[in-house]
Amino acid sequence: MVEQQLGMDALPIALTMGDPAGIGPEIVLKAFAQQQRERQKRLAGAKWLWVGDPEVLLWTAQQMGLVPPKLQRVRQAAEVAQVADEVLAVLPLEACIDRHKLAFGVADGAHAKAVVESIETATALAMSGQVGGVVTPPIHKGVLHAGGYRWPGHTELLGHCTGVTTPVMMLAGRGLRVVPATIHQSIRSVPDSLSVAKLTQIFSVVGHSLQQDFGLREPRIAICALNPHAGEGGAFGDEERRIIQPAMAALMGEVRLEGPFPADALFSEAARAPYGAIICMYHDQALIPIKMHCFGEATNITLGLPIIRTSVDHGTAYDIAGSGRAKHGALLIAVEQAARMAANRRTWQQEHP
Repeated sequence: MVEQQLGMDALPIALTMGDPAGIGPEIVLKAFAQQQRERQKRLAGAKWLWVGDPEVLLWTAQQMGLVPPKLQRVRQAAEVAQVADEVLAVLPLEACIDRHKLAFGVADGAHAKAVVESIETATALAMSGQVGGVVTPPIHKGVLHAGGYRWPGHTELLGHCTGVTTPVMMLAGRGLRVVPATIHQSIRSVPDSLSVAKLTQIFSVVGHSLQQDFGLREPRIAICALNPHAGEGGAFGDEERRIIQPAMAALMGEVRLEGPFPADALFSEAARAPYGAIICMYHDQALIPIKMHCFGEATNITLGLPIIRTSVDHGTAYDIAGSGRAKHGALLIAVEQAARMAANRRTWQQEHP
């Protein structure tokens, strides 16, 4: 049974509040309801802990005509174990959302303090070992900036909370895992952003995470070339020879890296099958194949942190917030992914004390 796989003593998974005006609260309500209906076949060993203002959930349910969940306020994560399975445990925040001013689809800087407190609190719970992982519904960087916070998004804020300066982003779904070595920047700037040191660090983080968090004891990792045809011997660029190959060589014997392969031939089912992950050199090189493969179902995972963090692969969707059209499947998958990773990490730590 799934419970035996996870262990009945599995720590709860903390869900942050996300943007209260976006689709985050709606998908949490829907996902929790489905998790309860299908509890026997889902990861029942890990309970949920909503870290946020409970009034946001109740307001969302009321506005949308959804059946409000049974909520139980807790003062600490240890109390979640005593909460009934059909009840959602809630850890309230000091910062609250004014439900009388809350409106779907409206970016409001007044929400920033509670949004950030939710993330910081959930991260602190994970850092202290009180929860198994953190799952983050989407936030809006414009809200953070309007509230006086300058982090571009979740990844940077989580890095700040955990003391990690170079977290690594992975997207995973339906057996495919991709990692972009560079993310939100122009294509023109990508070659200058790549270095042997940067790629060596990313390769090492991914290899270690595949072992401890995904249960792959001897993972193989495919490396995408930057240039067409992997540079064609230097005819189309020499970054493969100057940067990518030396970074791979630096980890020889430590991580099993293969390539660099031309990206246009790597993502077929047969070509990618042997690999636990594919590391790409830029954003679209990684995200186009994963979204073609499992659009709306991919999980955003932050590697290289001392905690487990997963998220959905979409944004706040202000345009459909409150309409009832938001799909919650990606959030449910993200919670289950966090629970699996927590179980794998616990096993790894027992095997490598």
